[in-house]
Amino acid sequence: MATVLAVLCSGRKKGYTAGLLNAAVEGIGGVEGVNAEVVHLWDYQFQPCRSCFHCIRNPEHDCAQSDAMGRDGELHQKVAGANGMFIADAVHFWGPSAMCHLFIERLYPFLWGDGLNGMPFASVSCASNQGMQILATKDICKWASSLKTRYVGGLPVHLCYYEKAIEEARDLGARLGEAALRDEREGRQTYADDEERFLAFDDSHWHALRPYLQNLTNDTFEADSSLIAEALHEGAFTRPEANELLEKALPKLEATLSHYQAGDRAAAYRELVATSALWTNATWLEFLEQDVVRGKQPESYRPLPSDE
Repeated sequence: MATVLAVLCSGRKKGYTAGLLNAAVEGIGGVEGVNAEVVHLWDYQFQPCRSCFHCIRNPEHDCAQSDAMGRDGELHQKVAGANGMFIADAVHFWGPSAMCHLFIERLYPFLWGDGLNGMPFASVSCASNQGMQILATKDICKWASSLKTRYVGGLPVHLCYYEKAIEEARDLGARLGEAALRDEREGRQTYADDEERFLAFDDSHWHALRPYLQNLTNDTFEADSSLIAEALHEGAFTRPEANELLEKALPKLEATLSHYQAGDRAAAYRELVATSALWTNATWLEFLEQDVVRGKQPESYRPLPSDE
């Protein structure tokens, strides 16, 4: 029997968002061989990530906290055992709710253990007033991409078309259920690499190419104004091996931008993956390795008054 974890992030168990989740659960349950397990996040106790790096350092990539999302936590175990995940969230402050963000944040250990790579995923974001349900859906889709899930769909909903959305949620649940059944019967279909993942999400609510380049180039879309170029020119990196990676990353970024401006998204993604790997490894060596692997604070660390 395949299992879909149906997650309610809203604090209201009988609100509009819960109604959409119920419809999705009906769709999931309509697929023979699939069971939906509904969890209300407010029934569990778990804290924000403490940035202790245990999940990176530990070979099992588990979480050191002893709460519902910790290494032996009930909610953590439910995620680990599921064949799919459906998140239902209410829009708060033009984006996902704090509880939704907290839950996603605590899935970080799964990223290092590759535990969610290929897991079927879907979501619904329910809004009233001014809405911004599309912005909220985009954020959740972005997180789904970061976790390497298989994106079945995201449903942005405003209450002005709630009855129509009920049917759409039911259909989305059915599609997720079918994907979860394949996951259980055929095995997890993981991504071969980041290029495949980026391309898989390119038709979704989150297109990584433009925002990634926007961030890396300081919103200029020019390689000479990028973080990589600035790091090289300003001598911000002190480790020779990190600077060697930066030297290789800059022409890769130039190639990425060239393909992006020419409209060749597939080629741009290919070069972006290479750029990202070089840049990430350089920043890891310079800023994180000694803290994470060796358990030491970086030389530039300045303690807070409470640390002294």
